[in-house]
Amino acid sequence: MLLTTGCTPVLLTASPSVAVQGALTPRPEGSPDILMITFSGRCPCFNVPGDNVDYLTSRGTSDDLAAVFRARGLSVLIVGASGHLTAHVPLAVHNEQLGSGVTVAPPQDGFVQMEARLVAAQRDWIAGRSNPTRIVLVGHSHGVVWTHALARAHPDIPVSALIDLDGICDLWELDNRRLIQDYVKQLGRSPWPFDLSNSCNSVRVGTLRYDLKDVVYPNVVLNVEIQTQPLVVLPGGGTDLNFPFDRLANIRPDGSRSGIQTRRFSSETHTSVTLPGQPALMAVKTMLSPWLDAWQAGLERPACAAQDGGCSTATTAP
Repeated sequence: MLLTTGCTPVLLTASPSVAVQGALTPRPEGSPDILMITFSGRCPCFNVPGDNVDYLTSRGTSDDLAAVFRARGLSVLIVGASGHLTAHVPLAVHNEQLGSGVTVAPPQDGFVQMEARLVAAQRDWIAGRSNPTRIVLVGHSHGVVWTHALARAHPDIPVSALIDLDGICDLWELDNRRLIQDYVKQLGRSPWPFDLSNSCNSVRVGTLRYDLKDVVYPNVVLNVEIQTQPLVVLPGGGTDLNFPFDRLANIRPDGSRSGIQTRRFSSETHTSVTLPGQPALMAVKTMLSPWLDAWQAGLERPACAAQDGGCSTATTAP
């Protein structure tokens, strides 16, 4: 987990509506303009999800994405979670995820802790506020299932931006189903209005079934989706295999793609889409820019959002 702030906070006055009574009041002093909640994916290990860690923080992914907000003088609070239901302490260290030199994996937060963060933000910083905090959810790989579950579980909480970095559902249920079922059994009831353990090929849109990670719920204003492809074009020529990769473009429950911007890269791998300075994250920040312009101008969405293909008509990138 990481706390970062930008410069002097700049108010973002336009936000999806939240039902409140009485006069609106400003947020508490020191509360963030942006709450960015991130979920990392699966570790390359046998002890899954027990050894899953928050690598989006250690790789600098979260800070890199937050930079587009900070550059506009917005304060950002980043809270990162591993791809796990609950808080836990990994048994092993995987340096390709935590960085070289790390010998002991730090305690990790999970979905339950991030859900508590989101609910607290709604209560303290969003509902009844004249300058509500905006929520930004970021997920990579299996982490995209968790971010979409968070948005689905709380339809009353507005999500300004949902950023999907090559979302994957393969093996997610195998890793997490039993843990979720045991957690629900221990509680004596499900805390969510859907079966979280059944998240792959489980959401019906029209006559088709989609993975949860491919469905963008109405409380999400903007969805930026980055995908890779099975063959990666190498810088020196030729190709290499890339696996896993996101196969299907996202969709709304009503079958539309309103507010969804998808970019597919032939030069990126499933891992490299998380690396600062690489084309994928640069594209995400570019796609966010017109929306930030609109929000800071007091609008909910930019004019380009109404055009076919949204604010970025290119779906395939080098």
